[in-house]
Amino acid sequence: MAMTLFEKAAYTVGAGVAFLIAALMLAYWWAGRIPSRPQGVAVNAVFLWAPHVGFPAARRGWWLSCWDNAGHDRCKLTDVHGNLKYEGEFLLYGDKGFIPVDQLKIDPEKTSDNIVWIGSALVPLVFLQNGKVLIPASKYEEGARLLQPVKPRH
Repeated sequence: MAMTLFEKAAYTVGAGVAFLIAALMLAYWWAGRIPSRPQGVAVNAVFLWAPHVGFPAARRGWWLSCWDNAGHDRCKLTDVHGNLKYEGEFLLYGDKGFIPVDQLKIDPEKTSDNIVWIGSALVPLVFLQNGKVLIPASKYEEGARLLQPVKPRH
């Protein structure tokens, strides 16, 4: 028994819809995976996702790593491909001290919330897993204002 033209069209449309659904699911899965660490990015670097655009797109974000350099905390921000965006000294919020290297564990979820402009780079305030925050030294006052609770106006 041969298929009618209507049946062939229905199967073709159904197969096309199934393919599009599978392709969309694959695109969302791929867009949500952390990209491979580029050469030259520190082993302890975390990936910070760029804000979502609402549909599958190229993976966007930054790699961030911090280390102790002779009693000074330094952090380096690179793009998704490992190109340098910013590197500099960071100060501990509150007492402007430094964090020992064993406590420099970045919390990637909170770190993307507060950013400051330094030159042409948007640089995040670095939230650590121990609850402390590092602020770029060159923008310390601006970063500290971002962390102060908003006072209600009466």
